[in-house]
Amino acid sequence: MTRPATVFAALTLALAAGCAQMPEAGAPREGFVTALARALPFAVGVYGVARAEPAAEGGAQAEAERGETVLPYARVGAGFMIDAAGHLVTAAHVVTDTDEVLVKLADQRVLRASVVGADAELDVALLRIASPGPVAPPLGRSSHLRPGHWVLSVGEPYGLNRSVAAGIVGGTDRHFSDDPELLYLQTDIALNPGNSGGPLVDARGEIVGMNMRTVVGAYGTPGVSLSLPIEVVLAIAEELRAGGIARPRLGAEFDDVSPQLALASGRGTTQGAVVTTVRRASLAERMGLRPDDVIVAMNDRPIGSSADLARSLLGWRQPAGTKLVIWRGASVLTLKLD
Repeated sequence: MTRPATVFAALTLALAAGCAQMPEAGAPREGFVTALARALPFAVGVYGVARAEPAAEGGAQAEAERGETVLPYARVGAGFMIDAAGHLVTAAHVVTDTDEVLVKLADQRVLRASVVGADAELDVALLRIASPGPVAPPLGRSSHLRPGHWVLSVGEPYGLNRSVAAGIVGGTDRHFSDDPELLYLQTDIALNPGNSGGPLVDARGEIVGMNMRTVVGAYGTPGVSLSLPIEVVLAIAEELRAGGIARPRLGAEFDDVSPQLALASGRGTTQGAVVTTVRRASLAERMGLRPDDVIVAMNDRPIGSSADLARSLLGWRQPAGTKLVIWRGASVLTLKLD
């Protein structure tokens, strides 16, 4: 008969051996050095340069009178290459209303960039530099991300060169009513001024999104950071490369159905997307949409949330014949755009 002490020792050894063989659940032992080595060569700093900051013209004049060197005002952001032909993307607000755009590469070279196109509403700009890369960048798929996955940001926060931060995915397919046709990845990465437009990188070193902004909570409490999925970024970039946005705009703002609204409407479910605003002379107004309508289907595709509707609108190309199934009060209606 085996003595208890012997059994305990055997169990301890077995557990130790098992733990030694288990994969590590957190970050890799070496951190994210290997992953960053794949993505960093394609991350860039982006500088929208203007002759002077409008609010600081008086200060610049005073500096010149004192004999001090006055440098042009620059809006600092980040970006990343999307192909080996010299195309890169950044946040549109970094490069709009500027006299020239400069790009700082991984090898510290600074080049002028031309703006191929910019969509101020979606806040994505496509740039081109005369220095094609030797290989294509490691573009991944944001659809592979799940809450809890590690992700990294690369940018120029407060002008700090190629600064890296790490966090986890807090959610996917996030939609906000003031961004009617966009979806976001939610992370807890600290994004600061200078991070806008930079790459979001997964633990394998693949670029899976573009970092945009942080939503700060009430009273300055830490907020959540938002990044555009790489699939959305590339789709917008392709439209800009083709000379403009071909996608029609619905002209309505919408949000998730709240539990209060679900009960008040008598439906008892939060399925659908509730319309909050309809713009004048918009396609939404032509269709007959009204505030408080709940959209539950678009062109025979079920709409379970505001993210579903945003996703449908991102792929929307032909307005004529578009059908929306809505709940208006206790009635189900089908609206069609002729």
